[in-house]
Amino acid sequence: KFLITILGFCFLATSARSQQQPFQTWLTYNHQARLSDKWGYTFDLNHRTLGTFPFNSFLSAARAGGVYQLNNALRVTAGYAWFGTIINGRSRPWLHENRLYQQIQQNKVRNGIQMVQRVRLEQRFRQQFKQSSSDDVNVAFTFRARYMFQVGGPLIKNAKTSRTALSWQAANEIFFHFGENLNGNNFDQNRTLAGVLINLGKVTDLAVLYQFIAQRQPLRETTVGIHSVRFTLFQNLDLRKAKKTQPIDIPTLD
Repeated sequence: KFLITILGFCFLATSARSQQQPFQTWLTYNHQARLSDKWGYTFDLNHRTLGTFPFNSFLSAARAGGVYQLNNALRVTAGYAWFGTIINGRSRPWLHENRLYQQIQQNKVRNGIQMVQRVRLEQRFRQQFKQSSSDDVNVAFTFRARYMFQVGGPLIKNAKTSRTALSWQAANEIFFHFGENLNGNNFDQNRTLAGVLINLGKVTDLAVLYQFIAQRQPLRETTVGIHSVRFTLFQNLDLRKAKKTQPIDIPTLD
C-alpha cells in the first residue's frame, strides 16, 4: 500500500509538470509539547518551492504559539508567524510578512476515524509589489479567516508495539480575507490534500501528502491552480511530570 501511494504521488507530480501547471514542494517540521494538563506550546518551520507570484521565488516561514487545553478534545492557540518570500531576478530580493494568529481546534475519534475541525484567524501585515512590473512595495493589512476539516484512520498496525505504523489522512481548508489590495475579491484560496502518515517512533510521524490549491491572485485578478507534494515531520512531546489527563492528539496539518 505504501509503495502504491508513493507511485501515485510521482504520477501526480509528473502529470502536473507535463501540463505546465505550477508545482510546489512543501517541507515542514511541526513540533508540539504538553507542559502541564492545561498548557503547552507549538512551533513549525516551513519551506515552499516555486511561489506563484512572482513565479521565480520560494518561501520560508516560522510560526510559534502557546496552547491552552480547554478539555480533552478542545484547545485554543495564539501566536506569531514570520513569512519571507525570496525572489530571484528582481532588484528587491525579499518580501516579508508579520502575522498574528488565534485558533480553536476540536479533535474527535469515532469508530476508529480521527476527525479534526479548526478555525484560525490571522492578522497579516504583508509587503507586496504595487504593480507586477515594478519593484515598489507597500505594507498591506488583511484579516484572514480559515476553516479546516481533516479526517484520517489506520491502515497498518505494528504487531509488536500495537501502534499504528501507517495511516491515511485527508483534509480540505478554505480561506477568506478582508482588507487592503484585494481588488474586491474576498476569496483567498482552497486547499485539498490527501496522503499517508508514517509512524517513525513514539513521538514522531512523517506525513507524505499530495495537495491541490486554488489560489486567488489579487494583483493579476485571476485564480491559479497549484499542485504540490508536502512532506511534514511531526513531533508530539509530553513533558509533564505527572500525567493526569490524556487529550486526543492527532497530527494536524498547517
